[in-house]
Amino acid sequence: MKWKNQVQTRAAVAQSAPSCSPGFTTKVTNGVSEVVSLPRNIRSRNHNIMTSSIPHGKLIGREFEAQQLVTALISSQVEIPVSVVSIVGVGGIGKTALAQHVYSNARITENFDVRMWICVTCLLDELRITKEMLESASSSRFRHGGITNFNRLQAALKARLASKRFLLVLDDVWNNDNRTIAIEQENWQKLLAPLKDGANGSKILLTTRSSIVAEMLQSSYIISLETLQVNDCWSLVKTSVFDETEHTINSKLENIGREIAETLSGLPLAAKVVAGHLKCKHSVDEWKQVLQRNAVWEEIMPILRTSYDNLSPHLKQCFAYCSIFPRNWEFEAEQLILLWLAQGFVNPDGCRRLEDIGKEYINDLRNKSFFTIQKKEFVSYYVIPPVIYELAKSVAAEECFRIGGDEWTRIPSSVRHLSVHLDSLSALDDTIPYKNLRTLIFLPSRTVAPINVSIPPVALNNIRSLRVLDLSLCMMDRLPDSISNCVHLRYLNISSTTIVTVPEFLCKLYHLQVLNLSGCRLGKLPSRMNNLVNLRHLTAANQIISAITDIGRLKYLQRLPTFKVTRERTQSIVQLGYLLELQGSLQIRNLENIDAPNEAKEAMLCKKHQLSVLQLMWASDRDEVNGNREEDVLEALQPHENLKRLDIAGWMGVKSPNWLENEWLSNLELIFLSGCNAWEQLPPLGQLPSIRIIWLQRLKMLRQIGPEAYGSGSQMETFQSLEELVLDDMPELNEWLWSDQTMRNLQNVVIKDCNKLKALPPVPPNLTEITIAGKGYWVPYHHDVKSARRSSVSSLCIFNCPLLLARLSAQMNTEIIARFRSLRSIITDQMTILTCSLLEDRLELIESLDIQDCSEITSFSADDDDILLQLKSLRSLCISGCNTLRSLPSTLSSVQSLDKLVLWNCPALESLTEEPLPQSVRKIEVALCHPLLKERLIKEYGVDWPKIKHIPWIEIDGEILQSPRIAQASGSSLHWVRPF
Repeated sequence: MKWKNQVQTRAAVAQSAPSCSPGFTTKVTNGVSEVVSLPRNIRSRNHNIMTSSIPHGKLIGREFEAQQLVTALISSQVEIPVSVVSIVGVGGIGKTALAQHVYSNARITENFDVRMWICVTCLLDELRITKEMLESASSSRFRHGGITNFNRLQAALKARLASKRFLLVLDDVWNNDNRTIAIEQENWQKLLAPLKDGANGSKILLTTRSSIVAEMLQSSYIISLETLQVNDCWSLVKTSVFDETEHTINSKLENIGREIAETLSGLPLAAKVVAGHLKCKHSVDEWKQVLQRNAVWEEIMPILRTSYDNLSPHLKQCFAYCSIFPRNWEFEAEQLILLWLAQGFVNPDGCRRLEDIGKEYINDLRNKSFFTIQKKEFVSYYVIPPVIYELAKSVAAEECFRIGGDEWTRIPSSVRHLSVHLDSLSALDDTIPYKNLRTLIFLPSRTVAPINVSIPPVALNNIRSLRVLDLSLCMMDRLPDSISNCVHLRYLNISSTTIVTVPEFLCKLYHLQVLNLSGCRLGKLPSRMNNLVNLRHLTAANQIISAITDIGRLKYLQRLPTFKVTRERTQSIVQLGYLLELQGSLQIRNLENIDAPNEAKEAMLCKKHQLSVLQLMWASDRDEVNGNREEDVLEALQPHENLKRLDIAGWMGVKSPNWLENEWLSNLELIFLSGCNAWEQLPPLGQLPSIRIIWLQRLKMLRQIGPEAYGSGSQMETFQSLEELVLDDMPELNEWLWSDQTMRNLQNVVIKDCNKLKALPPVPPNLTEITIAGKGYWVPYHHDVKSARRSSVSSLCIFNCPLLLARLSAQMNTEIIARFRSLRSIITDQMTILTCSLLEDRLELIESLDIQDCSEITSFSADDDDILLQLKSLRSLCISGCNTLRSLPSTLSSVQSLDKLVLWNCPALESLTEEPLPQSVRKIEVALCHPLLKERLIKEYGVDWPKIKHIPWIEIDGEILQSPRIAQASGSSLHWVRPF
């Protein structure tokens, strides 16, 4: 009966807003309201079933979304006669209101022959929904005559909709967690089967709180509704209170109303409810009472809570736990999951890692709109929407609490999970039930500067039941002795503290799963660290982790960045054999200390299917080498086939291992071979189907790369995924033999310190970046001009290659010149490259110029200035590592296309040009130049400041003096530092 409770709650809330007689609504035309009849299919037909009514007046804050929806609904796709459009968002966000507005849009009514509105609610009642669709699609005289046979109803519906363009609105659709997605999808397919015979362009409009539902019904278009802006909330309140009439409101009421709007978390439903409270109130005191009482959430919370009530028990406790963090907290998925693990919220299923199950939990909550994802640079964070945060506080009020900021009230005796802002430590007195706490986390202070305070002893002296303790933001140089009593502790974070020694008693906390020591200046770990047999995540400096003896006892350990092999049993390669849950990256060093291949086999690398990166390293400064033994060791170190990257460094065998000769590593994307000086020929890398990057470095004996690199297949079938090729410090390499049919997807080639490599075979036309350094002489070519003209080399980097520059300056053949017709970026240590015949008639197309390590240049010559003027498309200029450079090109101010200027590590550079930089420049970065230059660029007062003050982004030695963000900083919220 959950749907009935939801219906009754919604109905109660709706009573506080203006309404019309049943079956009618108001329509505003030219400012005049009139009562009009509702479409029959959205009238309420009994008191137990809630159906929404068309809202009166204009839509506020959703105009863009409404336009998008109308466009999506009236578009036709020949390949999909009936398609689904979905509106997804949390409860009260305005999904139904938006759907109703679009439903009555003139373009929609004209476009569809039949329109149907069905309120689905929590449970999928196929018989009821089919009856309502049939009645909605039929004339007013139609009655289903008491038909209860589902198949007969479906047949009638199919006949009614055949060859008609229809719009079906399925409002408030939920997914049933007690059924699998496959079963739910099958039920929906059966229910909607009669709709397949509708005319092309028919649409189903879905409103739901769960993105899973939208994906399950294969939505072709999804709109995810966000919260309203404060101004829109206030407009909605004001419009509802004063019935959309032109009403002049006094300034005091206006100010209070805006304050009220700020408390509504952007929720349209909250705006409607608060409008009901203000409807008959016209004095300042009455509006202040509404603001201070803040009773709106008491009425709205039951509606939001329906989403929470439909969660499974494990998701309920995971979600409620998040309320101990501040509003808009940016959760990193991995760290949040570890907190859930420590509390025992993640239920094991016997075959999957607990972390993987926790990841499924967080994705389930996201799909049900309890989290949204925010991306910053390369990191994705999970954030609880403001309205859902209010729900989290409501459902967790008895067990979860936060001290500090605007949340501080009396702490209930039932509290189990507590977080404390560092500027509120004075609240930690003996009234808090510390002995019942399961979580104690210290959060950053609300002030900008860190606070140097001490945690009151009362907070740490009686916390025996604690599972989670986070002291990472606390100023302490030693771990309190009272922590030794926390025998149930699962999660301990003391990262970034000034602790230099970890006490031995830590090794008695046998239940510990997570220990974060990153940023601590530790010399070593306690000698009995291997007693922590439940430890899953250990974060500390690589050198002290690799020193743990008998680390194989930590069989649940997930990550081990570095392992150093010794001849002692307690640190031999055998220890790795017990760590079957290792994942991510593993670097194994000092492999020369393995005496017998059988020891290497006991590491069982072939069973570590979670590893994605494996680095096998032998010391490079060995006096004695047993090549045969090293071949056998490498053979025994066969990795799992899931491996993505493999590094082999310092190995001195001659014959490749069998697992590298065949196609075992079918998922390998990158291989790095370095310092393997006895290797005279490459293994058949060409037959690795997924290989994207090949990096060969310091293979001293390798003279030629020929057919052996392709394997048994034809050259047409090899290196088909290869995108990047690096040949670095290969002193004897003189040729690589391949045909012009291989490496068709190669995009980037780096040739460095390969002095004997005079030429390579034809390079495929997809090549876009070329780097030649260390006295290289090679340039790419094609057999014919036609193939060269298809080339797309856009970036050329040449360093320390005098012979090559001389060759480029000489008259070149048509094929080579045509190879660079798409060139747009140049990185070089010599300005002379800009005068070579290769770039003849192409200078005006160059967009990026990077001049690095020109150690002999003191100033730019008149010829250089003339060249700079020819760079009519130049957008980015970077000058770095020019130790003797004293002045910039005098014509720099005339380069009107310039967008970005970078000056880095030019210690003799004291000033900019005489004239101001071009108005087109949007960003300038200056670092590690002469101190006088920094002084001349001081904001407002520096001599050269007038030359750059028009530039939006100015960064000097890492300090941002001017940026678009600085102007908005006063209105932005403090960025919280995560306590993990």
